[in-house]
Amino acid sequence: MRILFYQDPPSLESTMLTWTLGQELILRGHEVHFRKFIKDEVPTGYFDWVRVGSIDSPAGVKLAREIGAKVHVHLEGVGYWRIGVDSAREWGYKDELSEAEIEGWKSKYRDWMSAAYLADSCSVNGVDQTRVIQDVLFDGKKLPNCHQLSCGADARFALSIADTQKENYIVTVSRLEPNKKIMDIAKALALLKHRNLPLWLIVGYGTDQQTNDLRHFVEKNKIRTVISRGFGAYKWMAIKKATLMLNGWGGIQPSESLLCNTPVLSFNHPYMVEMYSDSIWWARDRDIESFAERLDKLLDMPEYALQEHVMAGKQQLLNGELYACTQEQLARNYTDIFDPKRF
Repeated sequence: MRILFYQDPPSLESTMLTWTLGQELILRGHEVHFRKFIKDEVPTGYFDWVRVGSIDSPAGVKLAREIGAKVHVHLEGVGYWRIGVDSAREWGYKDELSEAEIEGWKSKYRDWMSAAYLADSCSVNGVDQTRVIQDVLFDGKKLPNCHQLSCGADARFALSIADTQKENYIVTVSRLEPNKKIMDIAKALALLKHRNLPLWLIVGYGTDQQTNDLRHFVEKNKIRTVISRGFGAYKWMAIKKATLMLNGWGGIQPSESLLCNTPVLSFNHPYMVEMYSDSIWWARDRDIESFAERLDKLLDMPEYALQEHVMAGKQQLLNGELYACTQEQLARNYTDIFDPKRF
């Protein structure tokens, strides 16, 4: 098949998820392009499928129809607080959105997500996201030929990294947005003042305000922390050498950690549990004391016990037993969805 990802090529400072997905599709024998073509640049009938997402979806659907290709729309998901499903404060934001702001976000999501109803197939990150998109944005109208597809971890890269000695630090890979719950992790660490805590390495970035707020908190509470913008191999090595990953509400990072033989502690937000089941360690959602208590126990747990758990979780991931998946598994899912025999 010839597949067009209707988007600009991913940048080196991005997660590179669509790029590695494209590479996995190429390894499966398909031809893959990344570009926002216009009609006159593509011969009719050249591409079999156009894969598109976000605000480019309507334009991607239009191009696909013009060049005689089938089209798949990936619905990355919605911020629940933005459309009035949950309180913004529950997600870590200081202020609630006004009714006008909520309606504005609903309108923005509908503008591009409606393209899924014109497509040949679509996908959504999770069952709960599917429900919210259908019920809240489109009055219960069922999404056509909809598949639940999670983001994938680059297992080929991770599994190529040689085993290395673990170092005495804990890692978090995440943006510093409030909904990622990084400040909640910091507050949990602050409850463990009686311990000699390992260094906390954060690989990610945030606004100046988010970064300064976090730095002020950890300095005040004497939590040794390094915040580093890191991409590619740097990120993978940071995960590989860590003794433990602390995760808030990040969907892909625990799968990366499992691939690197690094145990994970996360809040048990329903979306996270849906993805990882019992493959990682859990603290009660939004409960800082629960996170601190579980972390305290994990820091005292023998390394062999931590490794037994993470290796079992890694095997679940590689066997395809979790909703979270690798890029190789995700490419196989897309190949099945795009199979001409289905249409």
